[in-house]
Amino acid sequence: MFDPRVGMKIYDNVWYLRHRLEPEQAADILSAMGVTYVMAQSKILPMQDTAIESEVTAEEKVRFATLNDRAFRDALKARGISYFASINIGFDPNFIAANQDLLPIDQFGKREGKTDWYIGLPPDRKPNIDHKLALLENATRILAPDGVHLGFIRWPGFWEIWLPDVKRASMPDYCYGAGTLARFRAATGIDVPLNDPIAAAALIAKEHKAAWRDWKCGVTVAAVGRIRDALRAIKSDVKIAINTLPLFLSDFDNVAEEVFGQSPARLKDVADVFEVMAYHQILRRPPTWPAEIANDVKRRSGSTTVSTIQGSALYLNGMHANRGRATDLSTDEFISMVDGLEKSEADGLCVFTFTDFLDMRETAEGKRRIDRLKAFRR
Repeated sequence: MFDPRVGMKIYDNVWYLRHRLEPEQAADILSAMGVTYVMAQSKILPMQDTAIESEVTAEEKVRFATLNDRAFRDALKARGISYFASINIGFDPNFIAANQDLLPIDQFGKREGKTDWYIGLPPDRKPNIDHKLALLENATRILAPDGVHLGFIRWPGFWEIWLPDVKRASMPDYCYGAGTLARFRAATGIDVPLNDPIAAAALIAKEHKAAWRDWKCGVTVAAVGRIRDALRAIKSDVKIAINTLPLFLSDFDNVAEEVFGQSPARLKDVADVFEVMAYHQILRRPPTWPAEIANDVKRRSGSTTVSTIQGSALYLNGMHANRGRATDLSTDEFISMVDGLEKSEADGLCVFTFTDFLDMRETAEGKRRIDRLKAFRR
């Protein structure tokens, strides 16, 4: 039975490749940390690099070839830890490189390019959903996961750079390409120019804003629903978890629904768990914020909601330098976030990432953090 209290994101293979742990050992460590579920990438569903280096280097390939994902999943199950198989839906640079025609166009008429590590596809790109669904069906048959965790299941945008001082009008809003606009017109009967993205965006913003928002959110719901139905035909009790944007409806005048097409109120019909990416240091928010945004998503969805909190400071270099982000995340700050979530309406928390805790588990500060996780709602 799924217990949402304490989760751990495992977005890399460091536990196996650098720490040289075997599946049983890693499962023992997670159990000792009080973890009740994991959201994990795997050899079957590999992730590409994001803020976390997920890809395997040439030097690591020999060891990586011996990793048995099913053995890890079974070791976790034996300890009462639920396993969610993670996959990135709208983010896949390799697939995109081979399918450039699927790239979206913004309100300025510009085709999307890479921003730092990020490049994304909208959920109306059927070839991409077909590709990801085939991977998930295979993984569900092999791993028999308790759930699947859908990352990047939204319309494109590098949400981590939508800091409080950003102006919405200057940020890209996708997609005003001919194919997407044709699908919108067919679904709604609204006549928009198909081959002039700037004119189409202006018309939609002026006269059809609500219809565009509702249609985009509906496309996201339909993509998730298709995935859910296909996977439940293989494993009837598989749960669907959604990688959820940490945005109030008031943030940037409802950018969550209007730009990113993600509505927990509508997704609740096709998703079981909302995993809120409450990365407060990345977005320059206070430690009280993860509980606040989790409460909001919980109220909007009415479904199981967990708040993911950072284990370390991120987005400090390159294009992210000098943006006012804190350069450290102390143990006291981490514990204060856990304290806030314990009092919140959220059903649990999730830690980003397991590697942070493996690296510090033998230190005094690491032990303090682990002790707090172990005590969460016990």
